[in-house]
Amino acid sequence: PQGVAGKVRQGAYGGRRFTAFLAPSVAAGLSEGRWEAYLGGRPVRVPAGLAARLPLRRSGPVATAPVPGREFALDRRSGDRLTLWAGPVVVPSERGAFRRAELRGRHYPSRRAMPLRDAVLYTGGDSPRAVHTELVRRGVESEHLWVTDGVHGGVPPTAVPVIEHSAAWYEALARSRRIVTADQLPEWFERRPDQTVVQTWHGAPLGRFGADLAGTPYADHQELATLPHRSAQWSVLVSPSRHATPLLRRALDYRGEILEAGSPANDLLFSPDRAKTAERVRRRLGIPDGRRVVLYAPTYRDQLAHSSCGADGERPRYRWDAALDPAVLARSIGSAHTVLVRRHPRVTGSVPERAGVRDVSAHPDTAELLLITDVLVTDYAGLMFDFAHTGRPMLFHTYDLAHYRDTVRGFCLDFEDRAPGPLLARADRIAALLRDAGSLAESAARHADAYESFRRDFCDLDDGGAAARVADRLLADGQPALRAATAETARSSR
Repeated sequence: PQGVAGKVRQGAYGGRRFTAFLAPSVAAGLSEGRWEAYLGGRPVRVPAGLAARLPLRRSGPVATAPVPGREFALDRRSGDRLTLWAGPVVVPSERGAFRRAELRGRHYPSRRAMPLRDAVLYTGGDSPRAVHTELVRRGVESEHLWVTDGVHGGVPPTAVPVIEHSAAWYEALARSRRIVTADQLPEWFERRPDQTVVQTWHGAPLGRFGADLAGTPYADHQELATLPHRSAQWSVLVSPSRHATPLLRRALDYRGEILEAGSPANDLLFSPDRAKTAERVRRRLGIPDGRRVVLYAPTYRDQLAHSSCGADGERPRYRWDAALDPAVLARSIGSAHTVLVRRHPRVTGSVPERAGVRDVSAHPDTAELLLITDVLVTDYAGLMFDFAHTGRPMLFHTYDLAHYRDTVRGFCLDFEDRAPGPLLARADRIAALLRDAGSLAESAARHADAYESFRRDFCDLDDGGAAARVADRLLADGQPALRAATAETARSSR
């Protein structure tokens, strides 16, 4: 489809000829299937003289890719259209429902009978990444295994990629001594006596979820039925704030240990080097100096869920149907701004990139984006709790507030009264504030007290040391005295 990009290496446009290559990082990010090549909005045609050389097959794309042996092929379809076939990310013996059932029913139990490996398995997001960084900084001598779908990047160079649903994934779940996750593990997973499973979750909740949705139209009854078993597999649940602690315990039906450590994902926002990091991220994204950055990051809508949901612990996916058009917003606020768009991780679909608009949904670290953001535009995304640490303005696009509050999810707090910024139902009102720096400053001043109370009441634990506190707890396996001391240290540090 349009938007699959390569790089021009040499050109001779006067002779209507050019040579291009598809960057390995782009090829590695293609989902399985056939992709048509477009140039300038038109399909690329294959001349008859080149047709005999197709299909052209390659494996790779590079040795460091998550799937180094993955196959790709250039071919032509629909007459003379150039297509790229991207092969599957798992080998034939690991594909399909029958083989997955075999791996789950036989391979996983057989590996559970084997000794544990001195390995840390990470899955699910930014907080596991921060804990991994902290363990590597300490020089912890363990295998570091990173769960990936084999398509999207973001595997740290200090970790070994493990393809989800591969035989290696089942073995890693069965034999890793330590697991750090920010999402639910498969419902068939059972923690072994000497395994430590740290559930970091993925931030403070704003909308109700889990058990708190029981009896509502969008309750996931399969999830509700499996919650007690899943939460019983955790050794400890990490809470990002004191406000979030009872909410997480109730919504996740969790009865075990809770570590009020803050959110490891937010440590970067307190780093002494955060200004240098922000400069590096701006350069990587190609944002010119002096350009103001607006981050548009809406949450998903339950009514936009795809009809089919995954198995093996996969979360439901939702369609991208943004109520605020990023391209229209960028044109309205002018060339002095760059609009970054970040889809919620559970939302699928493409964000067309236009002048002044960049899709940063695949950026591996959300905190890096928050560092360079001057204004956050969201709706009801929990990202507001993280961004509040920057003290910068937030605008809330609340076009469907009554429906979301009364029918879809509802809130874990009085959002309308406590929001750290203006609630704006119309997109043109958002654009007007962004366009006029004076009006934006006035709006921020009007909401300064609400902003400060929001930070005080809902963002009280983050101080840059959350990953260290989680790492202390993770490494306290089998040492009750040390574990108790670690918990006390975490409390006293606050």
